[in-house]
Amino acid sequence: MCATITLQFTKGVYFKMAGKNYSHQLDAKNRMRIPAKLREVLGDNYSITIGTGGCLYVYTEEQMAEVKKTLTNINAYRDKQLKAARYILYNTWQAEEDNQGRILLPENLRKYAKIQKNILVFQGPNCIEIWSEEVWNEYFNDVNFDELADALDVLKAD
Repeated sequence: MCATITLQFTKGVYFKMAGKNYSHQLDAKNRMRIPAKLREVLGDNYSITIGTGGCLYVYTEEQMAEVKKTLTNINAYRDKQLKAARYILYNTWQAEEDNQGRILLPENLRKYAKIQKNILVFQGPNCIEIWSEEVWNEYFNDVNFDELADALDVLKAD
């Protein structure tokens, strides 16, 4: 199981687009496109890694640097911390677009996110997320927003 890393990002452009989502499909060679509006936010160098809930996180170069910096703060004598850091770093891939703007999703990331064909690219609260459409639907199948809303109370400004 992967640890949740809490990060604070200051890029204002990112949050203006939060909440948008796009449906896509992997092609026969396991390639996909990040929508143009989201690629603008990501810049030229971005990474894809494992996320919580069964999705993949897509980080800008700056965000990935923050993740790596956070992971350097682990206690090397705490096996679970070390294992989580290794797992995240092992499953991080720097995306490379081809001439048509497609990226290959490596097998380890497709397997983790249970991506077979239909995918959803979502502008989440902290980063772009890539979901298997089936996993997304299952994740939100029995959501009771009234119960979830209580969890948002901690975010209220004092």
